[in-house]
Amino acid sequence: MEERERRVGELLEAYGLLVAAAELGAQRARKASDPVLRARWLAIAGARAEQRDRLLARLSALGIARPVVPPPAPEAQREIARLLRADLATSHALAARCRRVGRWLQATGDAETGALLERIASESLAHAAELARSLAYHYVREARSAAQ
Repeated sequence: MEERERRVGELLEAYGLLVAAAELGAQRARKASDPVLRARWLAIAGARAEQRDRLLARLSALGIARPVVPPPAPEAQREIARLLRADLATSHALAARCRRVGRWLQATGDAETGALLERIASESLAHAAELARSLAYHYVREARSAAQ
């Protein structure tokens, strides 16, 4: 019974991270003035919402009640580079957590949930790469503006 509670706890934590990441990404996209950054944030927020929904479907299939996760509070306006770095760190944290929990679940006999989390981890690393490109794009734009 303790093992099941630990599994449920780990899955709910991953779900909570995805809920927060999707909502924060959508908030940031709405506030972004640069259309390229807005599009990238929207794409990643949409992908994270899809990941959240896939994990929620798996939780339901495992008989785990739908968790109530409050949405994150609206953020104060911060510089774009800090927001991109925060999202980059979130993507890496999601990938690491999902990979760790996914491998653990596969080793303990829940191959389907483990595979789902491994996929989410891979997708999160792809998001991290996109965010890193966005950050580089932002720095280039700032450098060009400063040079003019």
